[in-house]
Amino acid sequence: MSTTWPHTGAVLAGGSSTRMGATKSDLVLPTGGTMIEAVIETLAGVCAQVVTVGGRGWGPKAVPDLRSGAGPLGGIEALLASGLDDNYLACPNDIPLLTAELAHRLTAPSDAMATIFTTDGVRIQSLPLRISVAALPLVTAALDRGENAIHRVLARLDADRIPISEEEARALRNINTRSEFNSI
Repeated sequence: MSTTWPHTGAVLAGGSSTRMGATKSDLVLPTGGTMIEAVIETLAGVCAQVVTVGGRGWGPKAVPDLRSGAGPLGGIEALLASGLDDNYLACPNDIPLLTAELAHRLTAPSDAMATIFTTDGVRIQSLPLRISVAALPLVTAALDRGENAIHRVLARLDADRIPISEEEARALRNINTRSEFNSI
């Protein structure tokens, strides 16, 4: 596997988990750890440092949300505005099947402001993503307009797209409900 990416991995953990009915970060996987611990562990094997964004402030470094109720894009804004780094690998806390191999693929050198996965060249996987601090003005402007959709911002960023198989995409599916959690 590649060497450690010299930038920051970030776990977006500020959601309310309403569809799950419980805080996703606290749910214990069959392996014994929680969903957020699985994502933190994967990113720790890929990135120079790992932080959490929003939520209760998991781990040694936590970045608070700047806006309440702005969803994952609000977490990305807080991350980019934090000054911790100039590039980030941002992942939601509810993709416990993320592999280090997939995460590493997003960290390939690029001049684009963001790098994302796509399954067929058209359908994009908004998260996880690699994003540069240069994207902050576009993210902030979108949030100021009331746009919270990451995919709309990614279209404006002209993000690099890395093709992945349908099987790899299944490892990136969000676990949002009890039935999805129970099927892990």
